[in-house]
Amino acid sequence: MRLFIKVGSRDKLLNLVKEGGGFQTVEVMVTSNFELAVPEPDRPYWIELYPSWDYQAIKANALQCGALMAMVMTANPRAQQILHDVQKQLITMKKQAEEDAGVTKEVLPGGIIKSTDKDGTVIIREPFPHEIENN
Repeated sequence: MRLFIKVGSRDKLLNLVKEGGGFQTVEVMVTSNFELAVPEPDRPYWIELYPSWDYQAIKANALQCGALMAMVMTANPRAQQILHDVQKQLITMKKQAEEDAGVTKEVLPGGIIKSTDKDGTVIIREPFPHEIENN
């Protein structure tokens, strides 16, 4: 089975997310044969939501991942909710990168975090929300 959404409906949903808007009814289609279900002139108006059940990935460097994380963390609550799984993946990647760099963390008075890597580089900063949520 494949899942499709009308292009205009997708754009409306994305705009609502940006504006923090409410529920929107949209036209979607589930089909096992898109070509049979949609006449050729109408096909450009439909896009597949999940091109396949295979794992999809994007490539990003550390700077891009950091910028994406900052955008997610400062987004409105609705967008944060939609991007929660992406944020979890970014946090996992960040933890792995810290482990690879030999980063050790120490909590200083006032909850400030001191991070030191294997080369001796020290960063002192406020903790991120994901660092204190479950502690």
